[in-house]
Amino acid sequence: MKLSISILQVEQVTQSYVDWYSNEEVVRYSDNQYRKFSFDGQCSYVENCLQNDDVNLYGIFDDTTHLGNIVISGLSSYHRKAELTYVIGETNFWGKGVASFAIANMIQIAKAEFDLNKLYAGIASGNIGSGKVLEKNGFVIEGTRKQHLFYGGDCFDQIDYGLVLKG
Repeated sequence: MKLSISILQVEQVTQSYVDWYSNEEVVRYSDNQYRKFSFDGQCSYVENCLQNDDVNLYGIFDDTTHLGNIVISGLSSYHRKAELTYVIGETNFWGKGVASFAIANMIQIAKAEFDLNKLYAGIASGNIGSGKVLEKNGFVIEGTRKQHLFYGGDCFDQIDYGLVLKG
């Protein structure tokens, strides 16, 4: 597997990418389960990200196959912090280090390109894999918001993770 990340371009939007969001497993712990997705809508979303100085949307690739996305947002914060969100849409790549690779790359980008002090991410308590990948990359639990999220008919705690990049 030859993984890479790069800023996602509109011409890289495929129907396969759009279809990730129809997969109940992919959106199980995500607000995306409440949204409608279309090819044109995803093209517009990518274009909007390209125009927004506060957000960078990266595609995660294995050679030319688009496996997922990782987003860094809040880049214009005076507080020099940004949020990471990510999805591995190709489920046959789950558990193979793809998310960990992407997060490790984003940590380097956050330091080198954006001179950030901190990254943070929030996950649903049921999303064990996502917690493990954050911890593997040095994130620590900073707090828990009880019964904060409602997915698939169930309430979940939101576990807030952070990683201080300096100091």
